[in-house]
Amino acid sequence: MKLKKILEGLDYRLLKGSLDQDIKDVCINSKQVKSGSLFVAIQGFKTDGHNFIGQAADNGAEAVVLQRKPAQDLPLFQVLVKDSRASLAGIAANFFNHPSNKMKLVGITGTNGKTTTCFLINSIFRQAGKNSSMITTVKSFIKDKEIKFDRTTPDALELNRFFDDSVKQGAEAAVMEVSSHSLDLKRVNHICFEGFVFTNLSQDHLDYHHTMDNYFEAKQKLFKPLNRKLYGGKFAVINIDDDYGQKLYQATDLETTGYSLNNESAELKAENIENSIEGLKFDLYYKGKKFLAINSRLSGRFNVYNIMAAVGVVNNMGIDRQVIRQGVEALSGVPGRFEKIDTDMDFTVIVDYAHTPDGLQNVLSTIQQLKKKNSRVITIFGCGGDRDQKKRKIMGAAAGKYSDISIITSDNPRSEDPMAIIAMIEKGFTGSNDYLVIPDRKEAIGEALHLAKTDDIVLIAGKGHEDYQEFADYRIHFSDQEIVRNIL
Repeated sequence: MKLKKILEGLDYRLLKGSLDQDIKDVCINSKQVKSGSLFVAIQGFKTDGHNFIGQAADNGAEAVVLQRKPAQDLPLFQVLVKDSRASLAGIAANFFNHPSNKMKLVGITGTNGKTTTCFLINSIFRQAGKNSSMITTVKSFIKDKEIKFDRTTPDALELNRFFDDSVKQGAEAAVMEVSSHSLDLKRVNHICFEGFVFTNLSQDHLDYHHTMDNYFEAKQKLFKPLNRKLYGGKFAVINIDDDYGQKLYQATDLETTGYSLNNESAELKAENIENSIEGLKFDLYYKGKKFLAINSRLSGRFNVYNIMAAVGVVNNMGIDRQVIRQGVEALSGVPGRFEKIDTDMDFTVIVDYAHTPDGLQNVLSTIQQLKKKNSRVITIFGCGGDRDQKKRKIMGAAAGKYSDISIITSDNPRSEDPMAIIAMIEKGFTGSNDYLVIPDRKEAIGEALHLAKTDDIVLIAGKGHEDYQEFADYRIHFSDQEIVRNIL
């Protein structure tokens, strides 16, 4: 593709070379550059791509997009832009001929529930006979082929390559998680969405956003009228039981479906909820009329919200209601999301990704509703290092309130001292709370399983689907599910 075509729609200045040059690939990693590539130099948080322009040239780059002039003259065509990260989104979309325009794409944003909602929508797509792709924190697929990404929402180049491959393999629909980081860092700019979901907003990622207002500002970009050319969008499905959701519902220009357990004005409303460890049964009403009787193997009132969100999306997309019901019933569970481990024991073990105060409280309050009268709740959890420190005390308080026994352990300590993290969590416990401190996560899980008696419920929270534990400068393989199965 000609360089001029790749730069179409961008504000740029050609410093050196010709716009008629053919470009064979686009790269942001100088090590991946091959002959004929366009290298986009991005100024990151830890490394600066401008320092690797020389290496990109040595590896055969034909041209470079940069946001400051190079310190030395290089044998490369040079394109100057104001913000190379923002420009990458337009460059990637142009280079792959805007593949997201060629499918029905749904974006899910919010703090909790994104992954399960994606899995539900994808299950309904499959039940409707649609070839589909999916990007989630847990797993990503093009049809039935799993694709690996390093982050919840891939960068703009990876995204467009993924959607291009999806279209070439016959995918006609897709669903993806859209993180606040990706919105703030412009990874989904120039991605064309059919519709959006807002699940909820609670305290998370404040190490990055600093305030809840900033966090919400990132999330609401998808729903703002002034961003319609940037993200597309025809409809929105919004949780109006959430205060931030209420604000979005009132402000967006999109055709909107509100879903709720409590608000009579909601277009989608769940009633007659039966919630057990085996699953959920409830009636779903749409605009005041009974729409579906839901029977799902997912447990917990939070999954009622996730099911409503998914139904709201596919109903907007015209999928038959009986197909919707079959798609919901077909999903037995999501890895690391209220995942019940088959142990053949007389107590229950649940692994969940709950790593925020709201997430942990939702899971624990659900377990309190599901447990038998005299059974106990034993919770193992920690908090990640180099992340929002304010939530640690709050999570300790939630565990203390809803658990009979809490075991505080390590999560992903990263560069922090695990005992320092644990000390912050302990501040949330009062004298009446029964808790243990066992920094080694494997030992903590072992102790919980040793303490468990008939009908008790053991919750292992925080890591969910993750199969690693992250320290200052290394990772080890670590799966909560594997540890449970090996011990038992």
